[in-house]
Amino acid sequence: MQWEQVRLLDSVLEEIEKVCTVAATLWQRRWIERNGGNISLNLTAKLTELPESYDSFRYLPGDFPAGAAGMVLFVTGSGKRLRDLSGSVEGVACVARIDEGGNGCHILWGGHNEEGAFQPSSEFIAHVMIHLMKKTATDKHRAVLHVHPQELIALSHHPVIGRDERKLNHACWSMLPEIRLFVPRGIGLVPFMLPGSKDLATATARQLSLRDVVLWSKHGAVATGKDIGEAFDYIDVANKGAEIYLQCLSSGFVPEGMSDREMNGVMRLL
Repeated sequence: MQWEQVRLLDSVLEEIEKVCTVAATLWQRRWIERNGGNISLNLTAKLTELPESYDSFRYLPGDFPAGAAGMVLFVTGSGKRLRDLSGSVEGVACVARIDEGGNGCHILWGGHNEEGAFQPSSEFIAHVMIHLMKKTATDKHRAVLHVHPQELIALSHHPVIGRDERKLNHACWSMLPEIRLFVPRGIGLVPFMLPGSKDLATATARQLSLRDVVLWSKHGAVATGKDIGEAFDYIDVANKGAEIYLQCLSSGFVPEGMSDREMNGVMRLL
């Protein structure tokens, strides 16, 4: 069966092109491997002219949280390689609209694959919960990024810092003034949970209401932004703190870091 597809506005295509550009950077950074990582954009406010009927669009059953009805999201696919976005964005990702009962979604664009094979990311529910939380926030964040930055993941394995959010933030913040400036709310730490689980989704959404970045212990990191570039920046800067800290340890010494007084002085620059 040939499913119908909507035509996306140029402004939406521009946002998707940003995703493709960031995905290429993620691959170069080795923050994504094979089908690791996932990305979503909340396009609800941008796609206002929608079909009167969705009968001719492919439907995927699901169990979405209350309040998600009518939400329109760009989301990368399960098992898809983000490095392939630039060459085949409509095969790697889709634009999906959650139905009125929250019992599934219609594929409005993309998701081109053999019949029945394309599915949104296994972390789709987590993305939806984060977007729902951000609907009521004042930061206007509409992009969600989950990747596997090596240094932050490595630090989550630390027997002390990896279990203490306060010590984790002090270690990263104190490495460089820009980290304290550009990740001002810090990193939220979520203990290891089953990937794709509702428990992980709930904990992540809760932490992102308080923090700029969430570190999934022994797994990866999540951040949001006004666009995908800003979400990338939060993780990039936070990971720089972990990188410098680990470089000091590998050089044979525990880094002194900036003092609390020095970091407070940095924050006055805001």
